[in-house]
Amino acid sequence: MRHKNSVLHDLLKHVPWGEFDRLVSEHRADKHVRRLSTKSQFVALLYGQLSGATSLREIVGGLESHAARLY
Repeated sequence: MRHKNSVLHDLLKHVPWGEFDRLVSEHRADKHVRRLSTKSQFVALLYGQLSGATSLREIVGGLESHAARLY
């Protein structure tokens, strides 16, 4: 079976991750992070925006339903 990237994956390819990482370091955004890094939070919130989720619970449920496809 052919692999096909999701729309979310295609959008994430356009994010300047080097600049993102530089800003995270500059502002020490991950200083006291225990589990959810700034990058992971950004991806989760972008997913929520694209999926039309209205709550964090919907985002978590949506991501869990795609757990086999997440890497």
